[in-house]
Amino acid sequence: MNVQEMHLAIQQGVDKINSLQADLLLPQEIDIELNKSQMRFINTKYGKNNKYRKGFEESQKRIDDLRSLVREYEASVNFKETLGVKFSIDSFTLPPDYLYLVNTLARVHRNDSCSQIDYFLNEPTPVLFFTISLDSFVCNNNSSIADSIIMYEDASDLTQGSAIVWQNNNSYQFPQDINGVKGNILDNPGTGFSIYWEQFGELNYQGQFIVVPDPNVFSWLEWDASVGTVTTLVNVASGGSHLQSQTPLYSAANLKEKRVLNSDPVEVTVSSTFAQQDDIFTLLTDPFNTTKHTDPLYTIRGNAIDMYTSDIFIIDALKITYIRKPSKISLSLGISCELPEHCHQEIVDMTVSSILEGISDPRYQTHQIEVNKNE
Repeated sequence: MNVQEMHLAIQQGVDKINSLQADLLLPQEIDIELNKSQMRFINTKYGKNNKYRKGFEESQKRIDDLRSLVREYEASVNFKETLGVKFSIDSFTLPPDYLYLVNTLARVHRNDSCSQIDYFLNEPTPVLFFTISLDSFVCNNNSSIADSIIMYEDASDLTQGSAIVWQNNNSYQFPQDINGVKGNILDNPGTGFSIYWEQFGELNYQGQFIVVPDPNVFSWLEWDASVGTVTTLVNVASGGSHLQSQTPLYSAANLKEKRVLNSDPVEVTVSSTFAQQDDIFTLLTDPFNTTKHTDPLYTIRGNAIDMYTSDIFIIDALKITYIRKPSKISLSLGISCELPEHCHQEIVDMTVSSILEGISDPRYQTHQIEVNKNE
């Protein structure tokens, strides 16, 4: 089902049981309930809170239920801190769409004799960037998509330096083509620009494009982010109108340092083992269960995975397989459910039950029994 069909199915489902309430439901309210049901569906399929008590990858159906949300992501780690004289922590920033971890693979660096390592801290070059939300590309009261995004040197004098961040060369329709626009922006940045969605290195901006201009291409840019340099973006809408907005130009000078061995490393890729926060220090001091270059220990805290290393190895990078957050279903933006089609009816039924429960309909329990039968 697309989002329009899901809305219609929900209205029909509620109308079948409570016709008065169906007429009062707003599209925004249905969207809210749909997204709640979508997340509840994912949580029950990943964990074992379902009638079959089977979690993700414990049956073919569970794999199929969540297959569209499984993603791989690989990135370097950064040095976090030392723990006494023997242990250290290298930290890996989780992607912004991370929801559940499936597995991890660590790229380990050590010397050829497995003896104590000698390393230095490599300071990263500051990254200069600004962010744009996907909404910035929607113009004319949500009726069309921008023809281009242009960065100007001087907002008060558009005859000065300018650069095209993105040029729309397709006949996109709003709202049904919004995901196509997103892909086109990422694949076709203007000359001198790199564009990323939500994450670039350690930078995380939920729901935002991260635009990295090349200062060697645009010599007129002023890069002193400490005084709040601002660049102007102009959406040239299909109707010819200009929508001006200003966005700060940031400098990611606070990127963390990375450990690099002084000698050529021996590199191996190994799986790693999860440790609970209250167990990690006990495990580190246990010679049988401590972190090893063949099986490093890790914990998860906030938006990062902390990899624990000893004095004979470091972690260079981490590759994770994870279940990502789904896009929020939205009728107004034309965003449909990303889960496989065989899941849609179950999500619709869960939404109808949620609405019935919210209005305290006495037939809620009967409908919920039917939903459970279809799981």
